[in-house]
Amino acid sequence: VGGGRGSQIGYIHRNSALRDRLFTLCAGAFDVNEERGREFGVNWGVAPSAATPITRPCLPRKLSARRIQAVSIATPNSTHYEILKAALEAGLHAICEKPLCFTTEQAEELVSLAKKQNRIVGVTYGYTGAQMIHQARRMIQEGMLGEIRIINMQFAHGYHSSAVEANDPGQGRVTPEKAGPSYVLGDVGTHALFLAETMVPNLKIEKLMCARQSFVKSRAPLEDNAFVLIQYDNGAVGNLWASCVNAGSTHQQKSE
Repeated sequence: VGGGRGSQIGYIHRNSALRDRLFTLCAGAFDVNEERGREFGVNWGVAPSAATPITRPCLPRKLSARRIQAVSIATPNSTHYEILKAALEAGLHAICEKPLCFTTEQAEELVSLAKKQNRIVGVTYGYTGAQMIHQARRMIQEGMLGEIRIINMQFAHGYHSSAVEANDPGQGRVTPEKAGPSYVLGDVGTHALFLAETMVPNLKIEKLMCARQSFVKSRAPLEDNAFVLIQYDNGAVGNLWASCVNAGSTHQQKSE
């Protein structure tokens, strides 16, 4: 659902799913525009009748009739909750872009529904699939690195160091109604945090302090830069820098 022509994330989802030949793309709702979505689907080998427009939250129910086993959700943030809920109600496994939803209550509802339906919900934190991350996790578990006392986390790129969204009216990352209550913390900061949580799963955040900035003023109240100080339950500490205004940087992600 989503991820049609021009979508970077949709392209990644499709190629990752098809690479190991474990999945077949047999239906989709790629676009809100019916003709454009159908053309895109046909180009990917989907039957014209199986390329459905994105028109309503209950869409996955229609797809389930085609013996779909899993649905990939690559639509704007504000639509994830409704589409994911509908997919679970239709008995589908789901791979969803972050965030799953905007509130804790919605998240708890989705977790409960997934358990009730005995279906898997995956969130796309693909960086944790790197072999070095899993090796680091094993080394920490085996005590090779000793007691973990300090964790430095960062995802600070510079692609949006100016108001690039002004040239793209459909850019929803800086619109609260579409993006949710956060920009860079939710968009890239969570990647660095999840890397750390994957390597040191036993550490739990006890308290934190956050400073958020909107250096491109038109993005307020959403932040384009943020610093977070973290204290863990075992006395360890951490810091996280999330930014899209780190001019000149193309990625700058690390958790160490």
